[in-house]
Amino acid sequence: MGIITQSYQTVHVMKYKPIHLLVLLGFLFLAGQSLAQHTPFRLKVMSFNVRMSGELTLYSVTPFADLIRQYNPDMIALQEIDYKVARSNNKDFVTELGAALGMFPVFGKAISSGSGEYGVAVLSKYPFTSIRTELLPKPDGTKEQRAVLITEIQFPSGQNLRFASTHLDHSSDAVRSVMANAVNAYLLKGDMPTVLGGDFNAKPDESTIATGMQQWNRICTDDPTYPNSPTSKIDYLFGYPKTGCRTVSYQVIRQTNISDHCPIVAEIEFQ
Repeated sequence: MGIITQSYQTVHVMKYKPIHLLVLLGFLFLAGQSLAQHTPFRLKVMSFNVRMSGELTLYSVTPFADLIRQYNPDMIALQEIDYKVARSNNKDFVTELGAALGMFPVFGKAISSGSGEYGVAVLSKYPFTSIRTELLPKPDGTKEQRAVLITEIQFPSGQNLRFASTHLDHSSDAVRSVMANAVNAYLLKGDMPTVLGGDFNAKPDESTIATGMQQWNRICTDDPTYPNSPTSKIDYLFGYPKTGCRTVSYQVIRQTNISDHCPIVAEIEFQ
């Protein structure tokens, strides 16, 4: 009967000091973050001017929530938002809409309106890591102070995104071009994936869009978005870096009867 022999190796267990473990964990965390930032990802975004926080719905958020829910966007850029304004029954429209949709809300003030405020807003499925509102310049001929609301959002994967909402003045192409240049100065920094949605009050062939936004990838078509039965294109979605994102799908949602603007929604992919 043969004898079965077994060879044993000595296993050396490396012992780490606590500081070494912290360094190792930090390295692994940063490596994971870097991988997330360079992994292609898709998201669905919407931009919607809601006409003075729902004037056509008697300021109810319910019709807006019902409509938005059908398209399930990850983020929404909203314009013409009232905050505690008498004309809209002193409601906090974006917070109510966010609660109805289960999304995080943030409001950006452009002007005071009576005892309340008026501006733009963002809704997101994912938490904000940074929020700021920047007022846009007011060159001669400006009818109303405007602003851009800039947020940074982190996905569960660790991917970061900059998402912004703006509403340019309804005065002239010259005024809007100055405002668009200011928006670019705030947003075209670094290589963080960025989406901008808004009511630009400008047609595609105007300088505001044709020249002012040429560093962006326009993730929408020239199909009209205004009014409810649309005849004019003034609402847009843009992506940056220009060569780093592509449009997977895009739609103008016509004749909603809850605003004088049509919401626009796109699925986009960042490389």
